[in-house]
This record gives sequence, C-alpha cells and structure tokens, in this order.
Amino acid sequence: MTLIAHSTGPLLEAPSITGDQFRLALEAAPAGMLIVDPTGRIALANAQIEQLFGYSREELLGQPLEMLVPERLRTPHVASRTQFFSELRARPMGAGRDLYGVRKDGVEIPIEIGLNPLRTPEGMFVLSSVVNLTERKRLEKALRDQLRERDVLLQEIHHRVKNNLQVISSLINLQLGRMPRGPGFEALQECSLRVLAIAHIHEQLYLSKDFTRVPFSDYAQNLTRIVSRAAGDVAQRVQLRHELDPVAIPVDAAIPLGLILSELLTNALKHAFPGERTGSVTVRLHAQGDEIALSVADDGPGLPDGFDAGGSSSLGMQLVHTLVSQLRGRLSVHSSPAGARFEVVFQSPTQS
Repeated sequence: MTLIAHSTGPLLEAPSITGDQFRLALEAAPAGMLIVDPTGRIALANAQIEQLFGYSREELLGQPLEMLVPERLRTPHVASRTQFFSELRARPMGAGRDLYGVRKDGVEIPIEIGLNPLRTPEGMFVLSSVVNLTERKRLEKALRDQLRERDVLLQEIHHRVKNNLQVISSLINLQLGRMPRGPGFEALQECSLRVLAIAHIHEQLYLSKDFTRVPFSDYAQNLTRIVSRAAGDVAQRVQLRHELDPVAIPVDAAIPLGLILSELLTNALKHAFPGERTGSVTVRLHAQGDEIALSVADDGPGLPDGFDAGGSSSLGMQLVHTLVSQLRGRLSVHSSPAGARFEVVFQSPTQS
C-alpha cells in the first residue's frame, strides 16, 4: 500500500512525503503509531506499538484493531470507530475519560490516543498515535499520596498546636482562680485571651480543607463569643453585631489580625460601657478592592479627651500598633459622644 497524505480540509497534511518517507517518519515517532483502514483492520504499525502491546508487526497487520482493546470495551469501540469514519476530523479519543489497551499477555495499560484522518490513493485511513500513560499514572498517584500525607500531617500539627495553646490557657485560668481581682488578675486574663486567639486560628485550620488560609469571617464570629464570655457581666448588657465579608486570609496575616481583633474587642467591652450602661459593639470585616478593612465600633460615650492611640501606655494598644505594623497596615481611630471606632486597613496578602 502506498501511503501518501493529501491536504483536504481537516485531513492530515503531508503533500511532499513519499510512501517510504512516511513509513520512516512513523517508525521514528516517539509514540506508538497505527494506521487503520475503513474496515477497522491494522494496515501499519511502528516499533513503538510492538513494544507497547507485545505483538510483533506480523501478528498485528491485517487484524482488527479491537484485538488491542479490552474485551469489555470492544463493542462500544466498534461503534466509536464507525462514527469517526462517518465524521472525519482530527481529535483526541475519549477526551475526559480513562482509556485502556490490552497487551498480548492480557495486561491492561492506560493509554492516550490521538486520531487523524488520512486520505491516500487507496482510500481513507486513520492515523492513530498511542501513548502509554502507565508511568504518568504512577507518578500522579505518588503525588496524590504525598499530598494526602502532607495534608494529614498539617492537620495533625494544627490540632496539636491548638491543644497545647489551650493547655497553656487552662493553666493561666487555674492561676486566675487563685488570685483576687485587680490589675494583675486583668492582665493575666488578657494574656489568656491572647493565647486563645492564636489557638482558635489553628482550630479553624484543623477544621478546614485549606491549611494555608483562614476563613476569617467564621473566625471573627467565634472569637467574638470567646471574648464576650471572658468579659463576664458586661456581656449581658452589650449586644454583639457582625458585618463580615467572606474573606480568607493566609496564616501569617490571620494570627496578627486575630490578636488585633481580640485586643479591640476586649477594650470595647472593658471601657465603653461603664457602670450599668448598655449598648452594642459591631465588628466589620470588608474586602475593598485589594485592601481588607477590620473595624470594631461601639456606641458608648466615646474616648476620653486627649486620647492618643499612638501614645497610649497600655500593653493592649502597644500590641495593636505593633501588629498593625507587622501587617504593613494603618490604624485609624474615630471618637464622638455617640461612640468610638477603631479600624485597621491593610493590603490583601497573597499566599506564596
């Protein structure tokens, strides 16, 4: 048979290749190459096909192509082949599906097939390229196994860190139970809240499928409840509100932002509602273009005259300024007789 390809629309184009040159090109191809006639019989096969399927060329020529297809798939394969000859165009076979061939020894192998219609003086044929995917499948499985092991390890790490931090918080609380209320008691209680704020970050990561980013809107709601419980009686007089965009933040930004939220909430509950005053505290989290804004606002009497957030001597405010700098953000403070609002704005971080 003389195999000379002619250019006709989507058909394989090789107008200057002689039959011998065409055979040489197929023989040198790195993939298995088959030429099949309209009846589905093998007209030509290269050495890669012999190596892939374990048949000699003599055993393949003139045989139906379905001898290389697993028995359970032969009937649908005949239908697919017939349809291809009725709608000739170059295309991959079985796109989106796993394809298998069967070797002479009966072993099935995963393969990838590309089909090209081929016009010759002897009629229409199909040129099939066949690639063995066994090694690729093995590497993909090994990679999936490694990723699964990594995820299990990261989940266990976050779980243990969370547990250890909760143990530290519990030890602090045991000490608080032996102390009278006063400045020392309050300082130690705030320290316990800071530990819990970090522990809760790791708890969110442990429960999440993404171990690199914290769903901060969920975290903010849960942390608000934790701080409220620690505030004691004042929590019964203050309504907590949330206006939270669904924002996920990388761990290295979520930890300082969580600590900032804990400090600002604690300060609002501690100072904005003296005596038996009632009111509300609103936590807002908004994504604004490429920036993220977190604010804590109360409807108390406002900040004392002359309050300077940057010059405050309280450990909490000093910590807030340090953490805002760590985020490379900016802190703004607004106060009036209708309440106070602290807002942190920083560039939306990207996960490297």
